[in-house]
Amino acid sequence: MSFVYPDYNKNSIYNLACGIADFLGVKRDCKGNKISIPGKKLALVLLDGLGYNMLKSAGYETESKITTVFPSTTSTVITTLFTAQLPGEHKILGYNTFSKRLGGIANSLKFTYPPIGIPDLISQNIKFTNAFPVKSYLAEVKDKKTASVIPKGIENTEFTMATHGRVSTTKTYSNYWDALYEFNNILNEDYDFVYFYAPDIDTLAHKHGPSSLPVKQAIKDIYEGIRQIASNHKEYTFVITADHGHVDVSSHILLNNDNELLNMLEIPPYGDSRALFFISRFELKTFLYHKYPELKVFDKSEFEMLVGKDDIYADFIAVPTDNKAYIYLFKDELDEYAKLKGHHGGLSEDEMYVPLVILNA
Repeated sequence: MSFVYPDYNKNSIYNLACGIADFLGVKRDCKGNKISIPGKKLALVLLDGLGYNMLKSAGYETESKITTVFPSTTSTVITTLFTAQLPGEHKILGYNTFSKRLGGIANSLKFTYPPIGIPDLISQNIKFTNAFPVKSYLAEVKDKKTASVIPKGIENTEFTMATHGRVSTTKTYSNYWDALYEFNNILNEDYDFVYFYAPDIDTLAHKHGPSSLPVKQAIKDIYEGIRQIASNHKEYTFVITADHGHVDVSSHILLNNDNELLNMLEIPPYGDSRALFFISRFELKTFLYHKYPELKVFDKSEFEMLVGKDDIYADFIAVPTDNKAYIYLFKDELDEYAKLKGHHGGLSEDEMYVPLVILNA
């Protein structure tokens, strides 16, 4: 499996974020190119889990693709998308990530400790933006009306409020049909920027695998629905993209069973099943090369090309070169995460390339 590295200099979600911030009149000192946004009104559509190759396999050809960021996972990508910060700057490096302020590993989307699972538990004592240096450009927008259309239940979470919650109006929806209805309605109002997020493709890809029939059908239904709405709202430039793709996993490696590795670590592995961050006083490169030859191991000298910075709290990053998922469970019982058929977070072409479709420009 050949790797695709994030193109932070020119053509990635990060560069798109810099362009959106510029469109909204917010100054960001970005590295490299800004992907410019034409027009006077912007509708940003994020279809969670829709890799570029998945869109093609569903029968849609598009010339334009960009790389996502690393790790290729929702929490990291959405944070970059709404901050125009590199992953190494905002420090949210995976579904479970380390925070110096918290002194340990936290679930970034739920802002809680992984073994507990109670949403926003940490916020009782520490704010999300104190745990992670997240600076949303939406909080700095002036003289423009902004809105979001997102699933019901995530609108007031710490993660949402820190990344994309600071909009003029938030509409929530309960299912796919309700989502398109609310999206279409809000576009009829006078907004300069509207964000629409749909998680359905990602949910199905995790459960059934990215090449499954339910996933292909969901892609067709959702993508066609968005294109139809775009054709009815020519006053908006539509930017359709995704946070990551998926791979069909061949097997799951449970790291909880590897006491030899765990005894060499200062804390459990964090990140994602296909992007493992290790903190250790030992030389793990040689150890992992012999024990898990399918893992490509990066040391600190190579971190910048992955996350844009080298001052992150890790000593090694390991990425699978095959289709395996490497899982560390924070709970005693085996949960659904270890049974998923689709995973992401790594550097494969399927995970890293996402579509960039611009309509009405």
